[in-house]
Amino acid sequence: MSKQRERTDLSKTQKLICNKCGSENVPGSTECIKCKGTQFAPPWVKAKRPLTRQASIEITTSDPQYGPIQDRITLSKWWRGGTSPQRNSSFHIVSPEQWETIERIINEEMLPLIGWRSEIDHTLRLKESLQSGHGIEDAVSDLLRQRPELLSKLLKSLDAAGLGNQEISGTVETLSQLASLMVGGTTRFRETFINLLQTLPKQSKKSLEELESLLQSWSLQQVTSVAQIVKSRLNTLELFKNRVMDEQTYEIIGDNSIHRILEKAMWMLDERYWLLQSNATLRKLIGERMSGLDKKQYGKKRPDFVCGSIEGKLIVVELKRPSKTLTIDDVNQLETYLTLAEEYSQYSSFEAYLVGNSKGPDLMRRMKHRSNIYRVRTYSDLIDETEKRYQEYFQLLEKTNE
Repeated sequence: MSKQRERTDLSKTQKLICNKCGSENVPGSTECIKCKGTQFAPPWVKAKRPLTRQASIEITTSDPQYGPIQDRITLSKWWRGGTSPQRNSSFHIVSPEQWETIERIINEEMLPLIGWRSEIDHTLRLKESLQSGHGIEDAVSDLLRQRPELLSKLLKSLDAAGLGNQEISGTVETLSQLASLMVGGTTRFRETFINLLQTLPKQSKKSLEELESLLQSWSLQQVTSVAQIVKSRLNTLELFKNRVMDEQTYEIIGDNSIHRILEKAMWMLDERYWLLQSNATLRKLIGERMSGLDKKQYGKKRPDFVCGSIEGKLIVVELKRPSKTLTIDDVNQLETYLTLAEEYSQYSSFEAYLVGNSKGPDLMRRMKHRSNIYRVRTYSDLIDETEKRYQEYFQLLEKTNE
């Protein structure tokens, strides 16, 4: 039996490959079981994975008239035009060595020339930035521009690899929301969404006008998606508001404590901190030292506070019960936190927030002479300012959505 005849006979029992979606169909099919397409690939195509409407990756068998029949990987592209109804072009990869050469050239020589990163490179870069607290925004920004669909996957894999859910839970939650928005979005959408996040801290009429103009270029689905995130933040703010004035809330420890709620929503303090990385290890070390220094105040219970970093800056936040009037001793306690933190790690700068229901008069007099890295806020100011800002943005998004 000739090789050509052998190839023809095999095609009669071979599964049919849909030319549109690449699904396998039983011999004799007239319609694809998956996409209902009616066109099938030639019998020498054994598998097909579409890349775009015109290009695909295939496994094909070689033509016997040019030598022994062998399977190979084929890069195929077709287009309409010319004298025939359509034209087709293909490139065959005939051996593992040839594929390895192509892969090496692309990964080592071509990708760096255009600034693309492989999944492995993105994984290593993101892991290093999350662990060190440096360059997180740059790593995420590059990932969102190049491979937004990988963001949730990479964060989950890094967590599973031992980075620690408590360490990056806030970052994972925020970035996963971003990933879901970015998948399928245009380059313009990705850029403008990042611009929106940078715009949020502004609280001026001009800022709102700029944002409104920006939103006009977005699709209904995109505006709706962003509105959902803003609404989610308003819901988080409402939860924080309800919890913060309840004295019993401050007895809760673990992930449901008032401090952990704030830790996952640091945009309430400053929009620049929406990617803040929690540092549970440092918080534990400082807490243990504080318990040892002041056994009378803390006993066996470590002090609870927010501790995280972003771009080399350490952020510490202390929340006080609403029944307590804030004093200069509370600011001194924050200073002790920062002093102890320097024993375990190096930071480029610091910022410490003291938040409570009311400020004592002596505290306000003394704060005029303290470093500006210390910020004293009341719950009323913090909640009202944030709520007002996000309600304005939400109303603007709803207006655009009409």
